Amino acid sequence: MGNRYAYATLHGMNNPRRPGTMSRIAAIALVLGWAPLAHGKSCTSRDQTGADAMIDELDSWAKVTILYTKYRQCDEGYFAEGYSEGIARLLVDRWDTLPDLDAAVKRRPRLKQFVLRHINATLNGDDLDKIEALSTTSCPPSLTPLCRDLAHAAAHAGD
Repeated sequence: MGNRYAYATLHGMNNPRRPGTMSRIAAIALVLGWAPLAHGKSCTSRDQTGADAMIDELDSWAKVTILYTKYRQCDEGYFAEGYSEGIARLLVDRWDTLPDLDAAVKRRPRLKQFVLRHINATLNGDDLDKIEALSTTSCPPSLTPLCRDLAHAAAHAGD
């Protein structure tokens, strides 16, 4: 305890009257107080209506990108399951559009985690098997890293 006290005293951490100490404390408190607002947007009823309308329209990676951009804050329960189903349908039924997903991920890198998170246990086991199989046997060589991540997500969806 003595060493920490000596360090704090030496560096002015125990002296609130030291110039700048209180303003640093206030700045930290302000940042911590506003952190939820900066990082998380709540899902309003208007967002829910928009997300609900988009769930049935997820027939392209461009629409998944729009969904992610506008409504990712509504990513739980019914909405999350709908997002997962839409993503699964694109991967299983429209595998040939995988280059579009890759292009979208290059523009918005966080979209990849959104997609991977929705390859989960809420999906039909046959769809998970198909995603894993397509990712390992029908992947364009230029998309190997993306396919590896998709295969891993499908293989570990029930973990």
